[in-house]
Amino acid sequence: MTRLAALCAAWLCLACAPPIRTQLHDADTRPVVHKLALLAIQSDPLLAKPVPDDAPGVVTARVAAAIESQTKLELVPENESDAVLSGLLLRYVERDGSASGVRRPASVWFELDLRDRNGVVLWSGTYEETQAPLSDDAGSLPRAFERRFRWVTAADLADYGARMLLRELQHEIETWS
Repeated sequence: MTRLAALCAAWLCLACAPPIRTQLHDADTRPVVHKLALLAIQSDPLLAKPVPDDAPGVVTARVAAAIESQTKLELVPENESDAVLSGLLLRYVERDGSASGVRRPASVWFELDLRDRNGVVLWSGTYEETQAPLSDDAGSLPRAFERRFRWVTAADLADYGARMLLRELQHEIETWS
């Protein structure tokens, strides 16, 4: 029975993981990062289906808010910063429906890069999620609970992704700063 319990616990941990990936890049030296500049998130010009015109601004605002709420970093102009955070928006699809039911769920995918003042990538993170019904993705139960078991908007997904990525970035920065 112990082996079964361990397997179930491992599956739950993997299934409940948020839809983010982060990577700490090799660098000769890592700067102490206390002051961060945020560049406006850009949409990928090579996308087959372009994102709405206002979507990069929405994601940029969510990332800025997450810097304030999830990190100890001070947002400053680029010429005063230790590092620069930039990003690329690859998908931003608004839900088709309402909070109680959808024909098409919201879907968001963006990437963030933290670079030192010389342009060397120190850290990168990716958030990619298309909200799925709980019956199709039992591992998303914690996210469904946080979202009060409702269908969310693309802006809500962008907010969630920004908070999770910036929380991870803060953790990484604390390991080298």
